[in-house]
Amino acid sequence: MKRFMIAIVAVFAIAAVQNTLLAREINPPLSTERQEYIEKNILAGLNHKSLEVRCDYIQLIIDLKRAYPKYDFDYAIIPLMDKLKNEDQECIRIIAALALYEFQDSRMGKFAVVQTARHDSSSRLVRHCQTLVRRWDNRSEQQQYVAEVRYPF
Repeated sequence: MKRFMIAIVAVFAIAAVQNTLLAREINPPLSTERQEYIEKNILAGLNHKSLEVRCDYIQLIIDLKRAYPKYDFDYAIIPLMDKLKNEDQECIRIIAALALYEFQDSRMGKFAVVQTARHDSSSRLVRHCQTLVRRWDNRSEQQQYVAEVRYPF
C-alpha cells in the first residue's frame, strides 16, 4: 500500500512539473496584421444578413475587449451605436448595448445607451439600458473566464 501511495504522489508531481514548464501566456499579444484582420472581419460580420452571425460578432467584440483591454477596438463603437439605434431585432439591440458598456471610457457609447434608455419604445430594452447606465461608473471587478483558441496556421 505504501508503494502504491508513493507511485501516485510521483505521478502527480511529474504532472504538476510538466504543466508548470509548459504553461504559456493565456492571451498572447496580437500582431498588427492580426489586428487588421480582426477589424476587417468584425466590420464585415456586423453587416451580415444573418441574425446569428451579427450576434456572434457583437459577442466577439465583447470577448476581445475583455481579453485585450489595452488594444484599441474603438472602430466598433459607431457600428454598435448604429445597431443599438436602427436594428429591428430587440436581441441584437440588447447585446449591442452590452458591447457599448464594455467600452466604459467611451462617452459616445454611454450617450447612446442613455438615450436608448430614455426614448426607446421597447420596455425590455429600456430596462436593460437603465441597468447598464446605473452600473456604468461604479463597476465591480468580476472574474474573467478566457478560453485559449489555437489556430491551425
